[in-house]
Amino acid sequence: MSQPELPKRALSDILEGGSMLAARHILVLLRVTATLILPVSVAFFAAFVWLASDSGSRHLAIGILVPAAVIYALTSVLAGAACVKAAYEASEGARPSARAAIGFAFGRLGPVLCLGTLLAVGAAPAIALPVVPGVTVLGNYAPLLLALAIFSLWFSGTFSVALPAMLVEQKGIADSLRRSAQLVRGSYWRALGTVVLGGILALFAGTIVAIVVSFFSYGGGNVTRIVTLVGLALGELFVAPLFAAFLVVLYRDLRARDKGSNVERAS
Repeated sequence: MSQPELPKRALSDILEGGSMLAARHILVLLRVTATLILPVSVAFFAAFVWLASDSGSRHLAIGILVPAAVIYALTSVLAGAACVKAAYEASEGARPSARAAIGFAFGRLGPVLCLGTLLAVGAAPAIALPVVPGVTVLGNYAPLLLALAIFSLWFSGTFSVALPAMLVEQKGIADSLRRSAQLVRGSYWRALGTVVLGGILALFAGTIVAIVVSFFSYGGGNVTRIVTLVGLALGELFVAPLFAAFLVVLYRDLRARDKGSNVERAS
């Protein structure tokens, strides 16, 4: 007996569902990012501000900035994975735990960091393209960057739910990528839209927090720099929870439809 195909959730529904999921469990998700990202982000932004303002300490600032940037990137990937785990548990009706989510992410530290780094590198050309002042500035390299950006968009949409697949279905790196491609088949534009618009909304939320905090700066000078540093660090804490919630809602929708298709084929 064939089962009716489940309707696709609209992109707007996915973004709304992710926003509501993150809002309901924001305290747990913020505990994840505060534990993993906050100490490193403070060191990173402090070194950056120091490097920009105090030329006498340039070498020391660079010595702090470079390793802090590397550690910051790795802890951001780890925090994103822990947020995905916590958000998925919350979407299933369970009570998520920040400690358990972090412990789970650390338990799969190698695969999570490898997959997260691969996804970040794959998305980099598409992220870089809007930042370039003009394609003509690139000269002969413009066609290459455009080709890389197109590939990057395909990559980002096709493998958008690879990380949730790894964490929820306990898959390896290659199997997670294949699983994401399988789930996204027929829903590529919704997946890409979730990644692009979800990323923009997550960054916007972090920016709003940073702007609100900056209103408390008075007097200029070091006070303004410190408040700006605090605002950037606090704003960063909101990015991973919101983006992870978008991915979880997308993943659950794709997986539910995939299960429905499997039942129909088995019948």
